[in-house]
Amino acid sequence: MHLRIRTASTLAVAASFIGLVGLAPPVAASQTPQTPEGKYCTVVVESVKPGEKASRVKSRTCSDDRATAAAARNTARTPLMSWYEHANYGGGSTMVFGDYGPCDLSGYVLNTGLWSRSISLFRTFSSCDGQQATRNDGDGPYLYWGYDTPYVGDFANDDIYSFWIYNLP
Repeated sequence: MHLRIRTASTLAVAASFIGLVGLAPPVAASQTPQTPEGKYCTVVVESVKPGEKASRVKSRTCSDDRATAAAARNTARTPLMSWYEHANYGGGSTMVFGDYGPCDLSGYVLNTGLWSRSISLFRTFSSCDGQQATRNDGDGPYLYWGYDTPYVGDFANDDIYSFWIYNLP
């Protein structure tokens, strides 16, 4: 008898909890950021220094306004790489500039930071025709070459932790 009462009580509490959850307002799509730092970002990096694993970020400017991001891009140095959130160059984007000129054989190592779960495609510039991507779980490197990668592939979509970009010999 006690088991039936306890089971009935447990079911009643569970049912009331489910009812309360059902009344909670849904999260609006506008409350979820489309990109981690703003829709359009500009990042300026240094080349990798001896003993360091990645290029240091000298500055980062992000905005939901394309004109503000474009103004920051006009003051930046050498264009290196752009990341895009969605296929066909849609959604947010980040433009990475180098403060030490175009890619050479040692190149730049770029941690994608908060963009690590957002990159679907990328472009490179300024002799950065070799690219190696590493996924968030450390798997890789995944090799790309050329200047335009319209899709990183199902295995790396929204899952890139870092890029090494360099000039192929």
